[in-house]
Amino acid sequence: MVGSLYIHIPFCLRKCPYCDFFSIPYDKDIEGRYIDALMRELMLRKDAIGTINTIFIGGGTPTVFDASSISRLLEFIVNNFGIDSDAEITLEANPSSVDGEKLRVLRDSGVNRISVGVQSFDDAELQSLGRLHNSATAVKALSIIKRYFANFSLDLIYGLEGQVVKGWIKTVRTAISFSPPHISAYELTPEAGTPLGRRVSRGETVIPHEDAIAIMYGAAAEMFANAGLNHYEISNFAAPGFQCRHNQNYWRRGLYAGIGAGAHSHLNMHGGTVRSSNASDLTQYLTAIENNSLPVHETTIINTLEALKEYVFLGLRTSDGISLKEAGIDSPGLTKLIENGLAEFNGAKFRLTRDGFLVSNMIIGQIIDQL
Repeated sequence: MVGSLYIHIPFCLRKCPYCDFFSIPYDKDIEGRYIDALMRELMLRKDAIGTINTIFIGGGTPTVFDASSISRLLEFIVNNFGIDSDAEITLEANPSSVDGEKLRVLRDSGVNRISVGVQSFDDAELQSLGRLHNSATAVKALSIIKRYFANFSLDLIYGLEGQVVKGWIKTVRTAISFSPPHISAYELTPEAGTPLGRRVSRGETVIPHEDAIAIMYGAAAEMFANAGLNHYEISNFAAPGFQCRHNQNYWRRGLYAGIGAGAHSHLNMHGGTVRSSNASDLTQYLTAIENNSLPVHETTIINTLEALKEYVFLGLRTSDGISLKEAGIDSPGLTKLIENGLAEFNGAKFRLTRDGFLVSNMIIGQIIDQL
C-alpha cells in the first residue's frame, strides 16, 4: 500500500511557453466537478492507499482554485483515510494567485508546506518566461507566505534567454534574503513540442552557453551552501530537516498514487511494481471517473532490469548516491570518474560531486549502459 499521494490540478490562468506538463485554461465552472472527481478517484484507489505520510498537490496552478475547494478535498481525505500526525502536505502556488486570506484557509485546512513558482526576480526574464507576475508581486507574495508558513520552498530557473551570470546571482541573492528553508533551482530545458522548444530549434531564441550555465549552477550552489541550505538533490537545496519528503520518496523508488488528470502512479502489482498514468485529457478523465472507472491511459510493468536502472538514475541524482553492491556495479570501472572529481565514495555509497551533477546525464547514461 502507498503512503504518498500526488494530486494533479491541471488548471492555469495561462500556460507558460516552456511547460510540458499537462495543463489547461482555468474554468471556474468545472472546479467543483473536478474536486468531486478527485474524491471519487481516491475512493476507487482506496485499497491501494495505506496510512498517508505525504500529499503533494501540484499542477498547473492549484491556487487558481478557491481555498474552500482545496479545503473540501483535504477534509475528505482526512475523513476517509489514515493520515500521519506529522504528514507533509505541500501545495504548489504562483505569486499572482495567493493572498493572506487564501493562505490562512489553506493552512487551517492542513496544508503545511507551500512551493511557490517564483522562477526569477528580474521582470524582463519573467516576461520572457510568460509568467503573469513581476518581481514586485513575487516579493509581496513571499512576504505574505512567510507569515503563514514556516515550511516553504522557492522554485527558480536559470539558463534563460538573455540571462547573464550577474543577473542570476542577483536573483539568487534576493531569494536567499527571504530565508527560505528550501529552494529548487532548475536549468531551463527547451522541451520538444513546447513554444520555447520550437523557438530554440528554429534559432529564434538563444539560451546561454553551457559554460555560462555551469558558472550559474556552481555560483548558486555555493551561495545556497553559505546560507545553510544543503545540496541534497541535483536541483534541490534545503535547511536541515526541510528536505521535501514527498520528492525523496520518488527518488528512492517509493510507491505513490497519482490522482487527477495526467497524474502518474507507482504501485505494487503483478508481484513487482507498475508505473501508470491517467489520461491527459479532462473530458476522458471526468467521463471515466463519473462512470466509476479508473482513467488509466498507460501502464508499464517494471521488471528487474528496469528497477535497477531506476535505482541508479534516481539515486545518482541525490547526495545519498547508490550502493554499488546493490546495483551490481564493479567499482574499478568508476575510478576515472573519481580521479576527475566527478564522483566520490561517501562511506559505502557512491555519489556524484557537484561537478558530476553538471554532467549527470552523461555519467548516468554510461553507468546504465553497463547494467
